[in-house]
Amino acid sequence: MLVNRFPKMAALQKYRALKLGYPEDIAEAIGIAEALKYAIFKRLARSERRYREEEEKRKKKEIGPLDWDRFKIFKLASYNGWPYVAGKVETPEEYRKNIFWRFGEEGGKKIEEWAENIIQKVPEDYLKNEQKFFREVWIPNRDEPLEV
Repeated sequence: MLVNRFPKMAALQKYRALKLGYPEDIAEAIGIAEALKYAIFKRLARSERRYREEEEKRKKKEIGPLDWDRFKIFKLASYNGWPYVAGKVETPEEYRKNIFWRFGEEGGKKIEEWAENIIQKVPEDYLKNEQKFFREVWIPNRDEPLEV
C-alpha cells in the first residue's frame, strides 16, 4: 500500500518535536495536530491568520481561550497542555490510530523510520522555523514513494 502525505507529515512532525525536546506522547499529539493543521491550511488557502481566526471562533463557542505560546514553534493552539486543532484536542492515541492502526505495526514502523531518517539530517534552525521546515524538509520529501 502506498502511503499518502497525511501520515508522512504526522511522522515527520513527531520526529521534529522529539528532536526539539518534547516528550514522546506530546510529540505524537503534535505530529497528528500538524498534519491536520496542514490539511486545513490547504483548504483555507494556507492562511495562518484565517486558521487562527477559525480556531478562536470554534474555541469561544466551546471552552474558552486558547494558549498559543506552548507550541509556538509549531504555530499550534494548546488546551490543557495538548495540541488543539479543528475544534478538538489531539492526543497520542489519534497519532497511533492514523499511523499504526491504519498501516499495521510493521507499516507504522516503516513510516516512522522514513521520518526519523529525514529529521536526523535537518539543521536545528529549520526545525525551529515553520516556513523553512515546510520549504526545505517537507516539500522535497512529501512525494517520495513509500510502500508499506
